[in-house]
Amino acid sequence: MTNAAAFAGAAFLQLMGAVLRALVLRARVRDSLVAPSSMFFALALLYASALGFAGVVLGSTLLVCARLLPRPVDAPARSLLPWGALAVVVALVLMRPWVPTHWDEFVWLAKARFEAHGFGAGVRASLDTAQHVIPAGYPPLWPAAVGWLSLGGDGLETHVAAASLLVCWCAAAAAEAWWPVLRRREAGLLALTVVAAAPLVWVHVRSVYVDLPVGLLTVALLGFLLTDRIAPACVLAVVLTGFKDEGVAHVLAATLGLFASRTVKRPVLPWLTPALLALVAAVTWRWLLHRHGVGVIDHAAHAPVVEWLPTLGRLLVHHVTDLPTWGVFWAVAVGALVSASMTPQVKALRWTFIAGLVFLVAALVTGPERVRVFAENGTLLNRMLMQSWPAAALLLVLRLNAPAGETSGTSPTRTAEPSSEK
Repeated sequence: MTNAAAFAGAAFLQLMGAVLRALVLRARVRDSLVAPSSMFFALALLYASALGFAGVVLGSTLLVCARLLPRPVDAPARSLLPWGALAVVVALVLMRPWVPTHWDEFVWLAKARFEAHGFGAGVRASLDTAQHVIPAGYPPLWPAAVGWLSLGGDGLETHVAAASLLVCWCAAAAAEAWWPVLRRREAGLLALTVVAAAPLVWVHVRSVYVDLPVGLLTVALLGFLLTDRIAPACVLAVVLTGFKDEGVAHVLAATLGLFASRTVKRPVLPWLTPALLALVAAVTWRWLLHRHGVGVIDHAAHAPVVEWLPTLGRLLVHHVTDLPTWGVFWAVAVGALVSASMTPQVKALRWTFIAGLVFLVAALVTGPERVRVFAENGTLLNRMLMQSWPAAALLLVLRLNAPAGETSGTSPTRTAEPSSEK
């Protein structure tokens, strides 16, 4: 079975990340092993290493911050994950052909083949103008991570399996961050119903596009911030920025959501650390592109074309009201977004969603004309909405399943790292 290497690679990176997490956070390895977010400790450090000397600052800063950041001292016993629900998600993700089925899958998976030529080969190829890697200047972590999970193998089935497992790990990290809240509300069935209500989600669950993973890691980062688990949030911030250029916008949106939902105890710098690390990661990659003469075409900034905003508004309305694509999800989600009574968690999700959408709209308005043309004629806006869907879906679940008497003054549940990580 050629894709067995992907499962072995996922297990190896989870073990590597668990050991790293245990060393940095002074935790027990067995506690870190069952935490899905541990894999992203490994991915973040490997990404910094693949960037070469420029990544030394990023990796060193990440490790120092994770080591020194405060952790809650009132940590309860480690809560179990919703293993049954996660098994259903894994089955849905893996029940797909082990070959690319969508256009962009070919692009992402083709770049994963570089890792068969040595660790960091994908980064080196992206920085080599003679290689003509497309799209030029895109962050390289997603295809590189697929190659690492494939243990350097160069097989199509292996790469598809590895990318699918990455989708599973992103979903599991989101569950790790939010299950302490959802478990109290017995919201598992409702969450699956919300997923089933949006047809396009089914397509992305069974593909290896990066948009859904970006959205899942965004809500995971927000969940960790809300429960004062800042070290995992820092790791996810670096990974998000390495996955896509807009990842840094989602990190900033989650940070704004945190500060809009509650008063953060002073000093506020620890809760700003993930956003600062995301900016460091983004600047590091852009500096490398500039140093190697790689032009960024699709994500270059220009003077804002404000007159295009009415067109964008019409396009968004057209997309969210398309029943075969989204069903009635966005109609119900908008109602939850504008509802008056909100808990801090729901408020944080609302502002994360709004800020993320504003950042993405600003990127379209200030981006090149070719991207706006693509938005008018392609699938770009639906993919933007897919990045925002996890936050909207989780908000909807929390609103529909709010316990009786829950008010906007309720404090968020603080669920910290295991008690051994004090």
